[in-house]
Amino acid sequence: MQNSVQSKLTYVGTPSLSIITSASPSSSIAPQTSQPQTTPSTPPPTTPRPTPAVVSTLSTAMTNRYTPLVLLANLEAMPQDYQSKITPFDGSSTYTTQQHAKKMTNYFEKYEIDTNDVRMKIFIQSLTGDVRTWFRAIPANNINDLQALYIAFLNRWEKKKDPLQILSEYENLKRGTQKTVQDYCTRFNNVYNAIPQNFRPPLDLALIKFPDGFDYDMA
Repeated sequence: MQNSVQSKLTYVGTPSLSIITSASPSSSIAPQTSQPQTTPSTPPPTTPRPTPAVVSTLSTAMTNRYTPLVLLANLEAMPQDYQSKITPFDGSSTYTTQQHAKKMTNYFEKYEIDTNDVRMKIFIQSLTGDVRTWFRAIPANNINDLQALYIAFLNRWEKKKDPLQILSEYENLKRGTQKTVQDYCTRFNNVYNAIPQNFRPPLDLALIKFPDGFDYDMA
């Protein structure tokens, strides 16, 4: 009798387990054994790729460097180590524009550089100081080929042999009735930068003189 009561107490004190694991009230699964927790592995670092914005910025910088030139859409690569084979020109020594143009032509022929765009870009890379500043002030898409670049270069910098002539041109700068404000700004910058440094007026005086080139009403 005692064993029978004990058996009933044991049965009543151990109810069956049921776990609801879905929206259906009738669904049940057997108890699951616990699994050891694992820490998710960290993926290896990856090298960031340039975003389109960065690529666009680099392309824009390259384009701005040669803005006055009319270049092809697909540019050829520059020759290796070309910088060590060209002579820089800054217009401050006895090395003349004619000598520089001739030397650059000889370089192109010696190393068989025949592409017009590459020739123009290398020639621009040979310009330094005031001469490079002059080039950057030329309006965009203004020079089509190397011959036109030579002519613009010679016309401007051959005058450096006579600083007084440049000073005279500077003192008489006028906008001109058929010229735009941008045309006058470009010409003013070109003439001012062409004046040798030992003759060049200070920048603050140049800023005072700049409005003199406009008509009285506009100034």
